[in-house]
Amino acid sequence: MLYFCAAFVSCAGSVDGVLRTQTIALTRGWNAVFLEVYPDDPSPAAVFAGTPIEIAASYFERSSSAQFISNPGAEMFKRAGWGVWYSEDRPDAFLKTLHAIHGQQAYLLYAKSDFTWIVTGTATPQNTRWEAGTFNFVGFAVHSLAPPTFGQFFAGSKAHRHNKIYRLTNGAWRRVMDPAAEAMRSGEAFWIFSDGPSTYQGPLRVQTSTLSGLYLGSGVDRIILRNESPNPIAPTVTHITGSNNPVQLAMVLQLVGTNEPMRSGSAAMPAGPWVQLIPPMESGGTLRLPFELRASDSTPAVQSSLLKITTDIGTEHWVPVATVRSDRDKN
Repeated sequence: MLYFCAAFVSCAGSVDGVLRTQTIALTRGWNAVFLEVYPDDPSPAAVFAGTPIEIAASYFERSSSAQFISNPGAEMFKRAGWGVWYSEDRPDAFLKTLHAIHGQQAYLLYAKSDFTWIVTGTATPQNTRWEAGTFNFVGFAVHSLAPPTFGQFFAGSKAHRHNKIYRLTNGAWRRVMDPAAEAMRSGEAFWIFSDGPSTYQGPLRVQTSTLSGLYLGSGVDRIILRNESPNPIAPTVTHITGSNNPVQLAMVLQLVGTNEPMRSGSAAMPAGPWVQLIPPMESGGTLRLPFELRASDSTPAVQSSLLKITTDIGTEHWVPVATVRSDRDKN
């Protein structure tokens, strides 16, 4: 369930969000993983049921710059800041301190064998929080087949335009010496130093009016795209409809006539899935994408969809879209 009431005080209920499936290839031993989706049941026993994963750990304290130096293992987890879960068949299971698995979070996972981990859950916009002057355990959504290099991804950030990046390789942290030559991986987490304060979210910053995504009632809501890379970026917006009641969208246009004042119009988007190419954005450019609900075509009171925003350099953003109409019966 995706709850919007925290973001929308006037919301009278909850919205079933469109679920997204994330696939992560795990190898035997330790894996550094970035989970992007929020499992419906966040308990580790449920999330890892039927998998060879027997240890999961996540780092929550952001006060030490030395956590990445130690390789994964019991001694590292004794340090402050780590939450750890052990499977019930282990003798140390009673020591677990990690009680929930959440999306938009980096994890260390120990698997007893190679395994393809498939996780289904709710997607939310990414909001990476950087701690200045230290290493941060983070990950980002990137294309599974054509991801950017570290150099491409962080070219627009002064705080991360360096090679103080460590990725887990064969159970040990290895420094990325040439960020321009190494590609990121989908579902991967790594340690990266933040050389000063930063709010960087990637080459394309995707902003919505709430942390929950796009909410459409009787008015207009918008997505703002900002190119924070030094090069042009071409975004693509894909409408994903995983439910019986996808949001019926229209894109709001500003119409300018020669002898008339500017006025707004709307262009109806297809009722089901659709793909919209966006012209390349120059470095530093900003684009607003206003959307409104096609109320006349929207019978259900509650509707939900996903917008997937990709770029030609291999980054991804997922934006939930939902509406709860007070003029419709919710039953």
